[in-house]
Amino acid sequence: MARKALLIVLIASFMAVPALAKQTVSASKEKAPASAGQTSRTFSDFGGRWNSMTDKERGSFMDGYYMAFHLLCTNAALGTAEQSSQAPNQQDIQKRFASCMATNLPFDPSAVKGAMTELYQDSANNHVPFDQMMGFAFEKVAGKPYDDNLTKLRQNIEAHLKSGK
Repeated sequence: MARKALLIVLIASFMAVPALAKQTVSASKEKAPASAGQTSRTFSDFGGRWNSMTDKERGSFMDGYYMAFHLLCTNAALGTAEQSSQAPNQQDIQKRFASCMATNLPFDPSAVKGAMTELYQDSANNHVPFDQMMGFAFEKVAGKPYDDNLTKLRQNIEAHLKSGK
C-alpha cells in the first residue's frame, strides 16, 4: 500500500513539473509593477544597492566575503600540506593559512566596510562592482593612492555600458 502511494505521489509530481515550469515562464514574462517608492535599478547599480543596505546587511556582506577567503586560504594551506611527501605539520599549515589571509584580507572588516560606504557616496562610483570597490577600499584604508585607477575604471565601465555589450 505504501509503495502504491509513493508511486502515485511520484507520478503526480512528474506531471506537475512541466505545468509549474510553464507557469513560471509565463509569470516571468509579465512585467512586475514597481512600487511607488521604489526606484528602478539596473544590475550595475552597485552603489545604489550598497547605499540602500543597512549597516547590519553591509556587515553580513563583509562577513560573507571574509568567510569565502577563509575557506580559500584553508583549502590552500591544507592542499599544499597534502601534496608534500611528508606528513602535514600543523604549524606549517597555520603559517600558510595566516600568510594567505594576511595577503588577501589585511584589514579589519569594519574599516573596509566604512571605506566602501564612503566610496559609494560618490554616485560616479555606482557602476563599480562590489569586489572591485573592495580593492579600492583596501587601498583607501592602507592610505595608498587609488583615485587615478578608480577614475580609469569608471571610464571603462561607462564606455562598456554605452556600447551595450
